[in-house]
Amino acid sequence: MKKIRSFVLDTAVISGAQSFVGYVATGDPGSVFSVVITNEDSNFYNFPENTIVSLEENVLTPAGSFSSTPTKLSQQAIDESGIYYGTIHLPAVTDDDKYSIVVYAEAYFNTIFDKKISNGLVYFLEINQIIDTSLTFSLSSTANNGDYNTLPSNVVAAGTSSKVSASYSNRQFSISWPVTLSDDDLLTHFVIAKQPSSKDFYISTTKDTLNAGSGTSLELKDISKLSEGMVVSGTGIASGATIVSIIPGYKDINKSTAKNPVYIVPKSITNNVISDSNGGTVIVSASSTFVADRTITFKGYGKNSFESFNSTVVEMKNLKLVIDPVVTTTDAVVSNSTTIPLTSTKGIKAADTVLMTGIGVTTTAPHVDAISNGVNVTVSSAQTIENGQTITFTGSSRSATITADIAVKKFGKENLTLTLELDNILTVA
Repeated sequence: MKKIRSFVLDTAVISGAQSFVGYVATGDPGSVFSVVITNEDSNFYNFPENTIVSLEENVLTPAGSFSSTPTKLSQQAIDESGIYYGTIHLPAVTDDDKYSIVVYAEAYFNTIFDKKISNGLVYFLEINQIIDTSLTFSLSSTANNGDYNTLPSNVVAAGTSSKVSASYSNRQFSISWPVTLSDDDLLTHFVIAKQPSSKDFYISTTKDTLNAGSGTSLELKDISKLSEGMVVSGTGIASGATIVSIIPGYKDINKSTAKNPVYIVPKSITNNVISDSNGGTVIVSASSTFVADRTITFKGYGKNSFESFNSTVVEMKNLKLVIDPVVTTTDAVVSNSTTIPLTSTKGIKAADTVLMTGIGVTTTAPHVDAISNGVNVTVSSAQTIENGQTITFTGSSRSATITADIAVKKFGKENLTLTLELDNILTVA
């Protein structure tokens, strides 16, 4: 009997893009094998090498694909070299897929497997194909959501999932988000609270409570992906509470003492496999009241939280918030007066930091002391300005622009959204 001595195929997880997976069969010259490949939908791989190419008849090698038609690579003989090389052309997928590869030793051709491979005439392998993951950058306002016009569209980048490769990438792009206030309240305006940083972006997830209780020990059905420092919110949770520590399992009251608390990790069964449960306890920074089966929200700010959550590694540089200037015109002559009549006062705030400039304005830009809405502003020093002169005010506005340069070093295991908390950087007043 002739033997198939090895069938080597890279079964590492591959990306969702079109992929080429090579394999090598070794064995005695004249040994014969066949291969069948199916995907998780029980469709069959078409084996492009089965097609007889004829340039004269315009018959070309087809692309690798799957269909319901049963197909296999039949009765491939290993030649005198003792080696057979092949390639599987897996098409791009839009959701995760799993491929079952069945190699048959053809007994009809007096072929068997070496016992190191299989004790029978069949050898099984499996490949998982994982789609690219996305990293979405978005904006949000909790306190002033109703004051904004429609926020700019999200910015989405995609790359190879960390499930596929732990290698670092370097996907770079820039973000520019213009934000404006709605016309529902023309008296409101923006003021910069601070310049943005990566710590103003957050990820958010929810977990369900296990038991009712009160205090700082919060028992959850699942503590995976949580990290210290996350902000905790929900009914009964003290305002501003954060995660102080995370403990696998639940406190055993009977075995614990005040100085030596004992936590027991429960077991879970998945596909008949027993493993430690994801359940556990988080210690929060402020005493709260808990109810069983209540959904609690956790927010993690900054790049350390992103990496802890799902292995996303991202760098944000040149983050900048610019208040757009308010440009208007005088609608009457100003003669040595601190009262400046304007065609519009929209977006102008009375503050020492709101400055007026323009032709005819004194060298030292005066600040705005008072506003008569829609009529005029009062500034800190007398001016003489012609009617119809363009005047610019900086320091407050009803529009602003946020920019950043992004470098995604590593895409996470699953899709993730990083949200910029506008309320951290912009005050609406």
